[in-house]
Amino acid sequence: MRVVVSQRLFESFKKIIPELSILFLVILSVQPQNIFGNSVISPFLCLSAVFYWSLHRQGRFYVVTLIILGVISDILIGASLGFTPILFLIVFAISSWQKKNVLLKPFHLIWGIFSLVSGLTFLVAWAITSFVSLQYAGSGPFAIQYIMTVISFPILDWLLSHIQRTAAV
Repeated sequence: MRVVVSQRLFESFKKIIPELSILFLVILSVQPQNIFGNSVISPFLCLSAVFYWSLHRQGRFYVVTLIILGVISDILIGASLGFTPILFLIVFAISSWQKKNVLLKPFHLIWGIFSLVSGLTFLVAWAITSFVSLQYAGSGPFAIQYIMTVISFPILDWLLSHIQRTAAV
């Protein structure tokens, strides 16, 4: 009886690994990294995870979950509620739309596609920030965070693919 319960619990846990990985990266993204002498800016790691899982787990990856994780991120970083869910949904929509074209490409092209998608996402983030604050937001912090996010993508892609293979998600 215990084996059956633990096996079901493990199977249930495997189903939520993508969501847990995004939540972990949301929490990790809140921790500032002292890179380039600026400890306020850190890579937006969870954007890479949303992109990865949108491609590899599209049928079982729910928009409501992205909204909830985005709201959690907004609460942790102190952003306006709804800011991060918009960014997550942009990445999810584009990567889901182009899934068939992206998955069969070599890694350097997938990385380039992520760079374009995240670039658009950061542009939207900058525009929303400028609109909400009713003044021009400096683009420097967004550019640094974008570069840090794109540079960190290969490591996160490898880590998430390893998790996916190991857990057979």
